[in-house]
Amino acid sequence: MAMMKNLANHLGPYNISVNDVAPAMVGNTGMIPNSEAVPGVVDTIPLNRLCAPEEVANAVRMFVTTGFATGQSLVVAGGLR
Repeated sequence: MAMMKNLANHLGPYNISVNDVAPAMVGNTGMIPNSEAVPGVVDTIPLNRLCAPEEVANAVRMFVTTGFATGQSLVVAGGLR
């Protein structure tokens, strides 16, 4: 996050925005194929399910289509702290 903030500060004058998306517990991936792969993990997530890859893509799409956002970090974690 510190690197992203630094890049956002230095690249802003060139009209380049820099942001990051921080996903957690994304299912249907090579790391976590499904909730059964990590027993009990869904119980620790307030939304009581794994994140879908498409939900992370939606967060990235938001930054891509919003040029005025820079230096921002978006946590996509279903309420995990």
